[in-house]
Amino acid sequence: MVKSILERRLFKLEGRNPARPYEHLTDEQLDARIADGTTRIEAATGMDLADYAEVLSEALRAGEPLPDGMTKMEIQGIIASFRDVVSTRSHHAQ
Repeated sequence: MVKSILERRLFKLEGRNPARPYEHLTDEQLDARIADGTTRIEAATGMDLADYAEVLSEALRAGEPLPDGMTKMEIQGIIASFRDVVSTRSHHAQ
């Protein structure tokens, strides 16, 4: 209930839907945000985004402890997102 009240107020104040924080961005702005996020992840992990997704996949398959107490479902969502970003980046690069 509180969340919906806050969301409605934010929507009124900012004219944006908080449940969809990126829908107001242009394609160029969204591409810039994706590139920035990718760069940050690659800097923090010390590896390419596609390689990091593969390492996470292997850790899940091997039953290794998950990073920072994350759930298996969260890691699977992150892996899927990483792969989507990598796929999108390689598609746009062609």
